[in-house]
Amino acid sequence: MHELFLTTQISNDDLQRALRILQGYCGMSPVHILRRHLKWEGPRTRTPKGIDPAFIQKQHRDKVPQWKALSEQLGRQSYVLTLIYDVDRGQFGQTSTQSEETNGASQISGCDQIPGILRWSDLPDPAGNRPVNSRLIVNIENEMGLCTVLKSMNHRFSNEIIQECNRFVHGNVIFEINRYLQLPENDTPSSIRTELPPYESLVPFDGDNKWILTASVLVLDGNNPEQMQKGIDELAAVMLDFEGCFNLEKRDRHIFDTRIKF
Repeated sequence: MHELFLTTQISNDDLQRALRILQGYCGMSPVHILRRHLKWEGPRTRTPKGIDPAFIQKQHRDKVPQWKALSEQLGRQSYVLTLIYDVDRGQFGQTSTQSEETNGASQISGCDQIPGILRWSDLPDPAGNRPVNSRLIVNIENEMGLCTVLKSMNHRFSNEIIQECNRFVHGNVIFEINRYLQLPENDTPSSIRTELPPYESLVPFDGDNKWILTASVLVLDGNNPEQMQKGIDELAAVMLDFEGCFNLEKRDRHIFDTRIKF
């Protein structure tokens, strides 16, 4: 699958205005999303291996192609992979006892017991004449036991961030206004937290608390010129619609690099 996308920045002071504009454009209220992003670093080796074929064959047949695609990429290059879990404000600031009583999903042991998304994304393609960024991605959704899977693949947990997102959909175009929040320093930084800190203790990564607006289109077959051109045309139309309002643009592809450097 290929993701075509454009991005721009929005100041925190302009957030509500941007939400109102997109609400009118898309004809819907924003869907507010909070997610934990657990980053896992691939093995530091110049001869990476793919995923065990026996493991792939045990997966649901509808997801075997995705696991195979991921295995092919991991056999070429070591990457940072992301595990994504939905959370809500009520899970922040709970004690261990409260978490166990109300929602075991906030416990580290519970991460393997709730569905998550395994996400891999490649370095975006060289821009060429395309007016948008384009990159190959693999999203394996609604999967249990993902932490154990990555450990078995010799991936190492490296850090965690919180994504706050407001999402809109207009036809095939997905609009997301995101900011990413840092958690307070963990006593054991190499371990996934057993509980989330109070939400008020989170700090935006961006010192000015700017938000990132992304307009994206997913293309199932990136080798199909017609599908790719349709997605490009849809984003070009969005860029034109918001000209003078949002400066949606193609960015330097290396900003989105998730490869491990040696």
